[in-house]
Amino acid sequence: MSPSAPDSANPATEKILWVAIWGNLALAGLGLLFGLGTRSHVILLDGVLSGLNSLIAVMARQVNHRLAQPQSDRLPFADAALEPLLEVLRGAVSVVVYGFAGLAAIAALGSGGRTVRAAFAVLYGAVVALGGMILANYQGKQVQDDAEPSSPSLSLGAVDARHWFIEGTMGLAIALVFGVVFMAGDTDQAQALLAYVDPLFVLGVVWLSVRTPWGWAKQGWFEMLERSADRRLQQRIRKLLDRPIRLIPHESEVLRVGRFGRVIYIQLYLIVSPQNELTRQVLAHDRIRQLMYDHLNEALSDAFALEVVITSDRRWAERAIGEIQSPP
Repeated sequence: MSPSAPDSANPATEKILWVAIWGNLALAGLGLLFGLGTRSHVILLDGVLSGLNSLIAVMARQVNHRLAQPQSDRLPFADAALEPLLEVLRGAVSVVVYGFAGLAAIAALGSGGRTVRAAFAVLYGAVVALGGMILANYQGKQVQDDAEPSSPSLSLGAVDARHWFIEGTMGLAIALVFGVVFMAGDTDQAQALLAYVDPLFVLGVVWLSVRTPWGWAKQGWFEMLERSADRRLQQRIRKLLDRPIRLIPHESEVLRVGRFGRVIYIQLYLIVSPQNELTRQVLAHDRIRQLMYDHLNEALSDAFALEVVITSDRRWAERAIGEIQSPP
């Protein structure tokens, strides 16, 4: 989120999300229509997943708007969980859809395959291939036109452009495979063999694609637990902070890095050494924190963690909790 304005106010982000919503909705309609008309489960699977992507894009837009609003004192940490929760939901539902598709394909293979109307399948693949490439190019231009280098719409647009490129490639593969089926002719021997093409195609798509939604669900779950599965991120932050840390004489340090939604939380503790000229002030702050802890510990029966930042800089306090910074 940009420090100066809510990301939902970014025109590029809004355009990217609206294209994702309506583009996937149109593809879902085509997939369901052609899937039922051609009796192809791979096309039907493509349509169901596109419908799911459209629904997720609608929810992502709502989350984006919600995160742009001031944080609620009643639920101060709830909003940060919205994005990882959405990723868990998206990944889990997609894995279930792929699972049912794979089971249906195995059942079809065991029952002699599935006859598909290849000509309509080729038409569907051509339409999806053309539409996917057009939308991939459009979303890519949205990224290039976004002049704000730190905006999340850059990564959002890049991800959606990649999504549409994959959709276009999927459509091209459908057109090519069923084009071969169509040219094979209507002989009984050919049809008996080609009846296995659709379920085998479904199994291939499931095998190649199911790892992506599993990764979404896994990463979202890690973020909801405030864990970071990205070791490279931790190493990069430690390297960036290494020089400033060495400016303060200290005996030991504890650095924790976690991602929670779109915010990277960095927690650093420095145990100062007696030679530090700021030790007297640090000891005074330690006594204040100890007093706070004692009062809480007497009243609360549940386990709790207390982190106190003492500062006169209001902007620093906003930075510490990841809020939009107020003007100087």
